[in-house]
Amino acid sequence: MKIVKNKKVNYKKIYYFVSFAILLVLISIVGVKIYFDFFANNDVEVETRKNLDTLDLYGYTLDDSDTELYKKYFDELKVVLDETEVDNEKYASLLTQLFVVDVYNLNNKLASTDIGGLEFIHNDLVENFKINLGDTMYNTIESNINGNRTQKLPVVTDVVISNIEEITYEYNDTEYNGYKVSASWTYEEDLGYEDSAQFILISDNNKLNIVEKVDGE
Repeated sequence: MKIVKNKKVNYKKIYYFVSFAILLVLISIVGVKIYFDFFANNDVEVETRKNLDTLDLYGYTLDDSDTELYKKYFDELKVVLDETEVDNEKYASLLTQLFVVDVYNLNNKLASTDIGGLEFIHNDLVENFKINLGDTMYNTIESNINGNRTQKLPVVTDVVISNIEEITYEYNDTEYNGYKVSASWTYEEDLGYEDSAQFILISDNNKLNIVEKVDGE
């Protein structure tokens, strides 16, 4: 009688086979989700933005997604900047109001990466500003690319400038003329977000840039 020896079970091969099968299942699940999110919902209109106006000399823009309050301040700033001699206090006031609305009104943002206020801060600060807000206040904003977001987010209804002070301010080892602006703002509904601060603006080549924010008035 021929004795057949039991073959040794190759557990290593079984492990690799099972791991590969699980990986395939996960890839399939992700693929199906991507398909339904981006291809199957062709009847869902994707949110896009259209530029309505631009102040070319300053780089300030008005889009159709901006709030009515933002549009109001933008139109007022446009009048101020069109004057032969610009009233820099009015300029500083309206710039701060636009910044506050653009940063703290989150309801019109498309996603957590849609950071507001970038047009109004110094170019040197843009990247750090985006990272900071992306990691904090904007971190929990859900995507609204398809226009179906139900998340409750803050809506700024008014920005009040309580004080404007002319100052000199040292920035990057250079002294600039500028303004310290105290502002407070209200929301459609109090969701616990910041509602007051002081902002430092410097004048560089006749353009005002926000370079610092101090919490609270």
